[in-house]
Amino acid sequence: MIWVSLLLLSPPPPALATPAAQTSRFSRYSLPSLPLVRRPKSELAIRSSAGTLHPQAWSTGCGGLRRGVMRGAASGGGRRFVAPTGQEGQTISAGDNIVVMGALDQVGRTIIGRLQKEGDFKISTLLSPNVLGMFKSKYPTIEAISASDEQEAKATLQKASVVIMAFEKPADTDTLRYLLGFGAEGEAKLKRFVLLSKTGVTRKNNIGMAFFKNVIGGELNKYFDLEDLLLKGADALKVDYTIVRSGKLRLGPDDFMNPDALSAAEDNLFQTRMGKIEFLSDDSKDGESNRYDVADAIIESLLRPSAANKIFSVINVEGKDKDMDTLFNSI
Repeated sequence: MIWVSLLLLSPPPPALATPAAQTSRFSRYSLPSLPLVRRPKSELAIRSSAGTLHPQAWSTGCGGLRRGVMRGAASGGGRRFVAPTGQEGQTISAGDNIVVMGALDQVGRTIIGRLQKEGDFKISTLLSPNVLGMFKSKYPTIEAISASDEQEAKATLQKASVVIMAFEKPADTDTLRYLLGFGAEGEAKLKRFVLLSKTGVTRKNNIGMAFFKNVIGGELNKYFDLEDLLLKGADALKVDYTIVRSGKLRLGPDDFMNPDALSAAEDNLFQTRMGKIEFLSDDSKDGESNRYDVADAIIESLLRPSAANKIFSVINVEGKDKDMDTLFNSI
């Protein structure tokens, strides 16, 4: 059975209630509803049916969240930014609740596997009800929540210590608003919000490879908006973040389908030759990235306080060096 065929449109759930009596400072960030939309291949996003939220969704200082207004918050480099919390970044520890979004994609599934081996974490994800059964049969220890169940989805996010947004195709900004807003609202302290992005984000308007890649589909525009929104939202909500940019993803398909023989041979060659990793502290280089190395970089970033509030790229080059301590010290 082809996994992609299961990603059907589900009927929108009832609107999120925002009672007048609710006094939470995050209540105004709630999305009106959470219909699931079909995305290319295995991509899954949660978005608002009411269209774009107001630019002042988080604070008056976050104006211009829509494209073309007050642009420039997305950073070209991985230098350390001022921590939104005003404190040193926190690391994951045993017992933490970690929400992994993009769990149908190879990077997301690899992150789940690494977390299961790394420690005693409570891992959960939000999925379309159409795929819950198949996912649970493959990952019986992962708490898979129907994204159509508004109350349960909200409760899951409010228990989260970390939210990892690891979609291999860009979700929309309303998805990030929802995940970050409810995550920051919860009783549990949200230690970190991690976003998987793409190289070329800050060079998308410059004539070059990134520009021409962005002409078709505007993928870099979408990633720029996600980074821009996360930086502003993290600052407004006092949540630490890490943004990991990948090049063209290699090794493993981004859904449950098996690759054809030619693709598998090409991936084997890539893995043999391009076994070294580079972390780039600026968005100056395009290339290809091993999905498993990207997943490892995300997990390792959560184990290091110094990786909080940083943006960096993960690119594979010829060689075999993968010393994470050296790599993180380079940024």
